[in-house]
Amino acid sequence: MKHQAIALSILAGAAVAVPFAAFAAGPYHPAPGEAGVTYVPEHDKRENSRQQVVADLEKAQKQPAWNAASRGAPWPVAKTGAPKTRDDVSKEAANAMRAGTIPSGER
Repeated sequence: MKHQAIALSILAGAAVAVPFAAFAAGPYHPAPGEAGVTYVPEHDKRENSRQQVVADLEKAQKQPAWNAASRGAPWPVAKTGAPKTRDDVSKEAANAMRAGTIPSGER
């Protein structure tokens, strides 16, 4: 019974301490009192300048999918390689059905 109490207290202590470990990586740290947090500018490790972020945003906004993506739709996957013809897709599906990788019969 004593070992269970020790294990429970260790788990409870870890559950309380783990969220505060996330603060160590950022510029905001917990502070005592009413302030709640303190800001330490030396811990702010920004890799991009504001101008770079603005330029990246403007580039993304010019994409045709921006309107839907800005409202929560997934960003479309970039197309690679030449597009397949209908015959290519039909042959690929027939080969997959013969190999048994997709269920169904062949027409």
